[in-house]
Amino acid sequence: MGLQFVQSTGYLKCLYTNARSLGNKQEELEALAQTKKYDLIGITETWWDDSHDWSAVMEGYRLFRKNRQGRKGGGVALYVREHYDCSELQYKEGEKLVESLWVRFKGANSSDVVVGICYRPPNQVYEVDEAFFGQLSEASRSQALVLMGDFNHPDICWETNTAVHRQSRKFLENVGDNFLVQVLKDPTRGRAQLDLLLTNREELIGDVEVGDNLGSSDHEMVDFRILTKGRKESSKIHTLDFKKADFDSLRDLMERIPWDVNMKGKGVQDSWQYFKEALLKAQKETIPTRSKRGKPGRRPDWLTGEILGVLKHKKEAYRKWKLGQMTREELKCIVRECRGVIRKAKAQMELRLAKDVKDNKKGFYRHVNKKKVIREGVQSLMDEGGNLVTEDVGKAEVLNAFFASVFTDKVGSWTPVLSDARWEEDGQPLVGKEQVRNYLEKLNVHKSMGPDLMHPRVLKELANVIEEPLAIIFEKSWRSGEIPDDWKKANVVPIFKKGKKDDPGNYRPVSLTSVPGKIMEGIIKESILRHLNERKVIRNSQHGFTKGKSCLTNLISFYDEVTGSVDMGKSVDVIYLDFSKAFDTVSHNILASKLRECGLDKWTVRWIERWLEGRAQRVVINGSMSGWRSVSSGVPQGS
Repeated sequence: MGLQFVQSTGYLKCLYTNARSLGNKQEELEALAQTKKYDLIGITETWWDDSHDWSAVMEGYRLFRKNRQGRKGGGVALYVREHYDCSELQYKEGEKLVESLWVRFKGANSSDVVVGICYRPPNQVYEVDEAFFGQLSEASRSQALVLMGDFNHPDICWETNTAVHRQSRKFLENVGDNFLVQVLKDPTRGRAQLDLLLTNREELIGDVEVGDNLGSSDHEMVDFRILTKGRKESSKIHTLDFKKADFDSLRDLMERIPWDVNMKGKGVQDSWQYFKEALLKAQKETIPTRSKRGKPGRRPDWLTGEILGVLKHKKEAYRKWKLGQMTREELKCIVRECRGVIRKAKAQMELRLAKDVKDNKKGFYRHVNKKKVIREGVQSLMDEGGNLVTEDVGKAEVLNAFFASVFTDKVGSWTPVLSDARWEEDGQPLVGKEQVRNYLEKLNVHKSMGPDLMHPRVLKELANVIEEPLAIIFEKSWRSGEIPDDWKKANVVPIFKKGKKDDPGNYRPVSLTSVPGKIMEGIIKESILRHLNERKVIRNSQHGFTKGKSCLTNLISFYDEVTGSVDMGKSVDVIYLDFSKAFDTVSHNILASKLRECGLDKWTVRWIERWLEGRAQRVVINGSMSGWRSVSSGVPQGS
């Protein structure tokens, strides 16, 4: 199911300021964001580099940012409430030179709004100014544009539209050529009009207020609203609400079914379909669903009444300082006090999570994962024709087309090295109920379900009830080589690696497959490993994908070998290899031949061959799905 979009209340609540380094102001910014529930926050002069990934994250917001390259200072950022439908625009003109960001907000009835933020240093050269004007010209083609930032043109008089310096006059000229209006009337740094708020539709911006500052920055903050009905993501992705689940009734419903009688005489596909329909029907009656994404989250635990009080006290102190009723030093003391209270509250919250990690692992890792990953999702993508695709369904199709393009139909031929490969003929494979129950009880309930909609939490809760039907299905499948269709399908989640976000080649596919199907894979794997160990097929030198070994054991063994050779006066040559698309280009034919060479029984080889045949995948982004595409080579990552 995809995402549905609804209109917002009619405006975006926005904040803009020049921070002059967010390093010691991030806590106060987060407290303001969570208190006033801003939809959009624009910051210039972040002074960030790549080491600020952890501290830059704010809960409930997506972060778009551009750091200054090669030297300190500068940098711009936009925080956007994560439930808004928006994407970053990439303008090639001056991409690496201009400190700017452009984000498109999807609006109702195609009334999109482009929001830009820019920082122009005082000593910026003409070439960079020209590159920015090129970006501005492209952005102005939008029906609605809002541009904020610090442009460092203090000599411009906005009442008469005149300027002293040549670069300032050129800036004014481009503002006029793109039909922009400057709506910020009050100066934000002393008496200088450095920060600007520009738009090509004057009615688009309202309730503009200048006042207070962030930390001890010498720029005041600008509070305003963009009067547009932007689209919020109202999720149609429904998840099971386990807090309201009635597992006792679910077990009771499933226990009433005589599995051995009802599955007798049925093939694997029919048996699986019967089991699946019975489980999903009982699940629907006993476990309600809820929308996965809805309103913004509640105020974080660390944001206490004391913090709200010191923020109010700091704002009042800043007002008094402007009126000359307080010295700069007195104001700085209050700013430091405010910062200290916020940091102490957040530190105490993190300390509690660390102390309670044994009893609350989920809460601890939820907090850590939010801080270490800047979740920007899949950005706009370039398709094969060079067109920018922004809708989730379109992005899913672009990615699925790319992922499928690396598959190969050239299975090739291969002759086994060993001619005396043995086949086991002395008994058909067996799958016991206890073996199935053991796998079910070890399921990770926080993992995702596959296309068959069977959740690991439900399967684990029903371990004692469904061990019998699954054992019947698994054994039939292993003996006959028939694989249920659901086990051959995968929902692919794209994971961004590195590089440009609009290039589909910079995303890695991870397959979410059927959980019962993966249990069957585990049973097959267990049998293969037992055979390989008994026949000593795996050499001692193999460390990857081997129980009890790792990269570390490989490194120790390698280090020992090299240092030993060097001590004996021998030379050492090392060759490093990396296989491109290693998982996706595995030849099914060669893989099956290798399995036969290892002497595996015919049932296991046939099962794996049938498991690899006729596979299909689709890409899922925010609940929107691409069409199915066949998988002609490779093995599913995540299997």
